[in-house]
Amino acid sequence: MARYLVTMEYRGTSFHGFQKQPGLPTIQGSLESVLLALTGQEIRAPGAGRTDTGAHAFGQKAAFDLPHEVDPSKTIIGLNALLPNGITITSMMQVWDGFDPRRNAEWREYRYFILNRSAPSALLDEFTYHHPGSLDIDLMNKACGACLGEHDFSAFRSKSQDESSVRTVLECRVREIMPGVLSLLVRADSFLYRMVRILGGAIVAVGNRKMELEDFTRYLDSGAAKPCAEPLPARGLFLWRVTYPPETLSREPGLKT
Repeated sequence: MARYLVTMEYRGTSFHGFQKQPGLPTIQGSLESVLLALTGQEIRAPGAGRTDTGAHAFGQKAAFDLPHEVDPSKTIIGLNALLPNGITITSMMQVWDGFDPRRNAEWREYRYFILNRSAPSALLDEFTYHHPGSLDIDLMNKACGACLGEHDFSAFRSKSQDESSVRTVLECRVREIMPGVLSLLVRADSFLYRMVRILGGAIVAVGNRKMELEDFTRYLDSGAAKPCAEPLPARGLFLWRVTYPPETLSREPGLKT
């Protein structure tokens, strides 16, 4: 057996999230169906993050075992030829047998795109949240700055989880990437369920002055049982990048690549 790590792009509006669900088109289900067609074997392909229905990815990671070693450059061609429209594998590499794309991740980066103009977009509607009102980017970035470091993000999740709600945010900022289009970047060691979308909703509320900055900062570490804001729509969210310590990508754990 040989284990491989792939990088995937996908258009989430065509699928019911990443995680495999019986009877529904999902990213994981599509990839596993292709692996079955190529190998004749049932092969699991867990991902680094379980994106919601409608959310997209530019740099999702997934890992799976093949019966024998293959040429990644040739195998990508075969996989992409069979995958449905809206999913593409952009890279593939061999990793050690025990590699886990979720647990071995060093950090994940999400980006949320906001169309901030009066008119909707015929081209960007599938990939952005349309907010026609004014937004104060400086205020939004002050809220982003308050998120940096370790906090209890209980107020920024949509359901309780058994695991700790403490997360470490490594980078958070808002910038205008083209006229009328804002990008919210959030990078953290890991994320709670719908954390980015709720965090984005709170940051937008600060930007349009429906939430005071002081209230936003109080929600950090508050341990609140309910989310402090409505989550933004999934269509504006992208799992942008997942990184791993170099030694975890080695074919033999503990050795550098």
